[in-house]
Amino acid sequence: MQNITQYSDQELSLLFMNDEPLYRAACCAGSADELKELADEVFIYTPEQLTELEQDFSEGAFDV
Repeated sequence: MQNITQYSDQELSLLFMNDEPLYRAACCAGSADELKELADEVFIYTPEQLTELEQDFSEGAFDV
């Protein structure tokens, strides 16, 4: 598990957008809850970082 709590609020979202396997998994996620489950498996993050990721997800950043 990678601890990213010391990085910016955007770090979690950036990691999902810039890592092909994570990006593909995010594209396949049917809900923000599924996306959070995936993030929980890979990262230790802050609530603010999760909020940024969920915002990007809801705005369609991971639509194929």
